[in-house]
Amino acid sequence: MKPLNFAVIGCGLLARQVHLPNLRSIEEAEVHTCCDLNDANLELCKVFEPKKYTRDFHEAITDPEVDVLLVATTEAFRVPIIEAAAAAQKPVYCEKPLADTLSNALAIERLVEQSGIPFCVGHNRRCSPAMMEAREIFTSHMRDPAPRAWRFERDGVDDMPIGNN
Repeated sequence: MKPLNFAVIGCGLLARQVHLPNLRSIEEAEVHTCCDLNDANLELCKVFEPKKYTRDFHEAITDPEVDVLLVATTEAFRVPIIEAAAAAQKPVYCEKPLADTLSNALAIERLVEQSGIPFCVGHNRRCSPAMMEAREIFTSHMRDPAPRAWRFERDGVDDMPIGNN
């Protein structure tokens, strides 16, 4: 099985510290293209040895050698990128947050739904040690609820005051 060629669109600090090193560490992935409007960011990507560099996201998306897109731009710039990805039928991993406005999020939802492309919004904290511990505390409490100082007994809804009574 040949590695999947990734184009990373938006090569700022998060991409350089997290996504690009992760892609380099995965045997089934290849950093094919680094795309950013900032020449300094592209220069800093040289350490990841991509095959191509570009300032034009259309070039990265329409490259027939690119299999998957990793979008790590600012959220305000994602709609045209995802629109181009949908038109090219390329799968997208998109960093969070998905969009800067509800209307942009809904536009992205429509694009993805209409095109049927595989699409994922990143949740990089769900497996962090702090979140894993929080999940364990929560689930252990749900398995065996313990009395807490903030809990109080009440018989039900009938005991609750309604309105101005």
